[in-house]
Amino acid sequence: MKSNSKKDFNGRQIAIYGLFIALVYVATRFINIPGPTPGGLFHLGNVMFFTIAIVFGKKAGAISGGVGMALFDLTSPYAIWAPFTFIIRFAMGYIIGFSANIKNEDKRKNVLYTSLGIIASSVIMIVGYYFTEVLLYGNWITAFESLWGNFMQCFIGTILSIPISISLKLGFKSRKISTEV
Repeated sequence: MKSNSKKDFNGRQIAIYGLFIALVYVATRFINIPGPTPGGLFHLGNVMFFTIAIVFGKKAGAISGGVGMALFDLTSPYAIWAPFTFIIRFAMGYIIGFSANIKNEDKRKNVLYTSLGIIASSVIMIVGYYFTEVLLYGNWITAFESLWGNFMQCFIGTILSIPISISLKLGFKSRKISTEV
C-alpha cells in the first residue's frame, strides 16, 4: 500500500540524511583531539551538527547528530558511549533545529530563539554526558573533569557554526533554494 503522507521518507530524503550523517561523522572522526579525562574527546563534529540543525531544521539536526556521532562512537574506542550519544545528540539536534527555525519576521527574535536553543542543547549535552560518566565510571567526582571540555565543545561549535549557518541560509534564500528536507 502506497501512502502520500509527509511522514514517509523518500529516496531524496534518505540520500540527504545519509549525507548529513556522513558529514557529522567525518567532522567528528577526523577533526578531533583526545582529552585528558576517560572518554574525553574534543572534536569539530559539533560545528557540522549545529550548522545542519540551524539551516535544515529539527529532523535533520536530530538524525545527523544522533546517528552521525553515535556511529563515530561505534567505530572508535568509545563504543560503550554510543547509545548515550545517540539520545543526547538526537535531543540536542531537535532542540536547536526547532528553535532556529521558528518562523518570525523579527531578526532579533530569530537570534534569540536560536541562542536559546543552543543554550538548552548545551545544557542537555553537559548534564547528559556528566550523568553518563557517573553511570559508566561509578564516580561523581571524576565526571566533573569533563564538564569544561563539553562546555568548550558547545562554545566552539556555536562560534563556528553561526557564521556558517547565516551564510548558508542567505545563499539558499538568494538562490531560492528550499532548505526543507
